[in-house]
Amino acid sequence: MDNLLSDLGVEHLALFIISITLIVFVLDRIPIALTALISSLILAISGAMDFEKVYSGFATPVTLLVFGMLIVGYALFETGAVSLVGKWILKSRLADNERHLLALLMLVAGLGSAILSNTALMATFIPLIGGMVASAPGNLTNKNLLMPLGMAASVGGTITLVGSTSQPVASAILSESGYGELGMFDFAPVALPMLIVLIVYMVTIGYRIEQRCFVFDDHSTIGGAAEDPPGNASVTWKTYVSICTLFFCIICFITGILPIEITALIGAATVLCTGCIGFEKAMKQLDWNTVLLIAFAQGIAAGMNDSGAGELVGRWSVSIVGSNPILLLAIAVVVTVILTNIMSNTATAAMMVPIFISIATGVGYNPFIFVLAIAIASNASIATPIGGTAMSQTLVAGYGFRDYLKLGLPITAVLSIMVIVATPAVFEFAPI
Repeated sequence: MDNLLSDLGVEHLALFIISITLIVFVLDRIPIALTALISSLILAISGAMDFEKVYSGFATPVTLLVFGMLIVGYALFETGAVSLVGKWILKSRLADNERHLLALLMLVAGLGSAILSNTALMATFIPLIGGMVASAPGNLTNKNLLMPLGMAASVGGTITLVGSTSQPVASAILSESGYGELGMFDFAPVALPMLIVLIVYMVTIGYRIEQRCFVFDDHSTIGGAAEDPPGNASVTWKTYVSICTLFFCIICFITGILPIEITALIGAATVLCTGCIGFEKAMKQLDWNTVLLIAFAQGIAAGMNDSGAGELVGRWSVSIVGSNPILLLAIAVVVTVILTNIMSNTATAAMMVPIFISIATGVGYNPFIFVLAIAIASNASIATPIGGTAMSQTLVAGYGFRDYLKLGLPITAVLSIMVIVATPAVFEFAPI
């Protein structure tokens, strides 16, 4: 091993290991958390980083934050808190007009995904929408409602640090690289306008595209066979405990009274101790793939930094495209959007963030703005059902792959431009 390192240099060996890791991420044949673990172990054994860096990510604030807020989110679904919103929508007059209902559903899904798991939110709303369609035959259709709902859940999940998995992964890697963390609401100034633009698009141009292109028969029985749709629990005192716990977390996040990870852990402990969700059930439902990926992805970042591989990539990139930060940011966003439409958005963020941290520092800029843009762009890729789970779940409506392209490509292009323009307009490029 010593002879190999002396011939190649540890930075070249680390770059080779990370390149293989990226290929495995793209192929997506094994869980990405397992890929990250194996990659971290190999990097440590090869001497690219210290062994402690393999597991140090478990004690970072972002890992604990995601762990805690996932449990709080599960409790909201378990106690029926989310179903209250769905039932209110079902009873409202808006349910009589498909276009008005579409706007309301997208707004609720987008804002809800900022705090809750967008996967769980979609699992709750799909049968609720199925019930609405069944109760209003001819007025409402699943095919006109579900894909836009998945888009709103995907984009809305970018509003906060915990809204989707790619943001905490990006933040953890940035922190491990020594440039601080992404804030809880740093994404909102860019992501909220994106959600608004998406909703406006869907109730105007997008709705007309649906009317013209979605000519297949509607799957009118979606959710009708579900015996116990998620979130369909009776409202009890536990419902209000879970809601109050969520508001407590939000207030602490905004005011900064407590560290965000401590706030999330207090919230998790509260819903567990009060029985809003059982401990064993919470552990079974917990998205361990996400938690483990966040922890082990920091090991990959450490290997890239400690070995010098990141600096090497930065030098190569600058020699090819120059040092214009706007051009580099545009490249980061475009590549991220393309990759997320063909692979997991979380894997894309884990792959792209270390590379552009190195590129940004190589041209003398703080990588914060690049990492933020990549995290947002990884959720703006809504032209296929592949990148995010929320989009994949909409396949139950009977869409074909081309249907996603017809409706999603125009708005994906618009949202990508918004990320490229709005991110530097809000945060500016800061030199190191």
